[in-house]
Amino acid sequence: MQLKHHKISAVIFDIDGTLVDSFSAYLSVFNRGISRYKLGPVSREFLADCVKEAMSLGEILRRIFSSDVDELLIENCKREIQELFLKVEMDEAKTFPGVDELFNKLKNSGIKIGIATGRMTFPEYEWNRFRSFGLDKFIDAIVTTREVQARKPAPDVIIECAKRLNVPPEECLVVGDTESDIIAAREAGGIPAAVTIGQDNMDLLTKENPGFIFRNLNDIIILLEQLENIR
Repeated sequence: MQLKHHKISAVIFDIDGTLVDSFSAYLSVFNRGISRYKLGPVSREFLADCVKEAMSLGEILRRIFSSDVDELLIENCKREIQELFLKVEMDEAKTFPGVDELFNKLKNSGIKIGIATGRMTFPEYEWNRFRSFGLDKFIDAIVTTREVQARKPAPDVIIECAKRLNVPPEECLVVGDTESDIIAAREAGGIPAAVTIGQDNMDLLTKENPGFIFRNLNDIIILLEQLENIR
């Protein structure tokens, strides 16, 4: 498939805010976790801004704990939040509308599907999560930040995903929902695309000048159908 003089052999997706609506569960668990240390609750806007900045959980906690707090205390809180989130998200986090149809469309078009997430989870956990959604059969590769040296906006996770897909980065449409996703895609040599169903608004995403901005996942299907009509 050709796209503005680019051959598209794969689409690489971010997870949270792109394919899966997990933010409400994350906010709930985060506030439950810090409440044990008599902190918070933080607002939805505060946590969303931290996510937009591609901050790790540890970095977010350091922002709200006092500067002289023992680092071990932060690490304990971080571990507790992570463990709690893994327990609740399988029940509370849901895919955004259109994921099933989009994955079907990609597979039927012979386009590989990769997942490149900023999460520090083990890959098998992400495979299990997509298995619970009934989507694992469509996916060709999953890479988490645990497996690479640097997190987004560094391009590491996208470069590794393209390698596992056996597709050159320049033939990958890379879809995410934040500025850091767009930057990482560009630095990896992929074709950056943004969806506005996650945490960043249109103005922020436009500022990074992605190749495409989609209002929702169905817009990606529309693009693919248009390209098939041209082909």
